[in-house]
Amino acid sequence: MLKIDFWVCEDVIAREMISKSRMPVEFANYLWDKYKKSYMELQHNPMCDKNLIDYGIISELKEQEFFKKFLIEAKENKDTIEKLWAENCDIINEFLKKILRTDYSLAMTAYIVSPRLKLGHNLGNNCLVWGHSNGNSDKNYNLVYLVHEALHSYFPSDNFCHAIIENIADIELARFLNHSDTSYTCHDFTLNEHLKIYPFWNLYLKRSEDEIERLQKIDKIQYDIKAFEKYRESLAGMNIDEFINFAKKIKDNIAFDTYYTLYDCEQAE
Repeated sequence: MLKIDFWVCEDVIAREMISKSRMPVEFANYLWDKYKKSYMELQHNPMCDKNLIDYGIISELKEQEFFKKFLIEAKENKDTIEKLWAENCDIINEFLKKILRTDYSLAMTAYIVSPRLKLGHNLGNNCLVWGHSNGNSDKNYNLVYLVHEALHSYFPSDNFCHAIIENIADIELARFLNHSDTSYTCHDFTLNEHLKIYPFWNLYLKRSEDEIERLQKIDKIQYDIKAFEKYRESLAGMNIDEFINFAKKIKDNIAFDTYYTLYDCEQAE
């Protein structure tokens, strides 16, 4: 089960603003000139040890009026997202239970920032940061990417597992919540992994040949469905960890250019 506690932390907001240089250019230049080493450290790792930076860079930022506006927006965003999660966490956890097919316990802390910062990533230690303007008009965007970032605390950190996370959250969960075939885009660095996973993933989800054929047109991926049918029974009985182990071993041994005729996936922002 995925459990998320929501918080607003001034230091996290300040660190992320410096890391992404999300502030007026004049003030960013001022901080750079005065705290160059600390600025570079925070750009490399916004959650770096406090002993590696001059805390003055954080203190001065937090005194600015534009920072105080970001803080107010973060608190408003936190209230909105926390309520949204409470309303949907049961159905999301039921969805995850069905797609992961394994007992798991994941307790996350989510630091919510202003949507204007347009960022989200896993901070490690079962913590994530999130706040994006796309969530203002699309509530499911917030839900999907909370799950996406949380799952980085469950799966290993590599491009293959990142593609698995995108399959689970950005595609399958998005379609489930949107009650349609609408999903979100994947990263360019996971495209090859998506291509290799695709036929096995459809069988893992126990999709019929008719459903796979329908989704091929939507996903713009064409392959010989029958060429993979021999894997159907074994994949249908796996949980997500077993699927990953299986797919990692077999994906590079398939001559995919033989089966695929079209692949088109837009790069995520």
